[in-house]
Amino acid sequence: MREIRIFEMEYGEPVESWRLAEAMHLHVSEGELWLTIAGDGGDYWLRAGESIRLVAGVRVHASAGREGARFALALGGATAAAPARTAEPVDVERARAAGARGAAARLGEALRGWAVRGQWGVRAAG
Repeated sequence: MREIRIFEMEYGEPVESWRLAEAMHLHVSEGELWLTIAGDGGDYWLRAGESIRLVAGVRVHASAGREGARFALALGGATAAAPARTAEPVDVERARAAGARGAAARLGEALRGWAVRGQWGVRAAG
């Protein structure tokens, strides 16, 4: 018997973070999913039909793209879908130049917005 769980995330939801106790196979069935894997130098944008294997013990941070995301996580050797392409790390600078916006960009925008609206007790120097 295999365990496969289906998840859905909407754009703008807080970043999810997991530490994996077991190896897993992640497969995106709809939308886009942004992943950062602790200890890995790159970010990953997985689109519908793409998969990635995650090793036991890593911390994974995930956020949905503009259309949200639907994805499956399968434990151990189970597969979450039919054979699919494996995601490669994203060239973050190229993605930024193309207008890709991940969770970090949304957080930065929110922080700038709060500062502009004066919700932080900002004092003038002098």
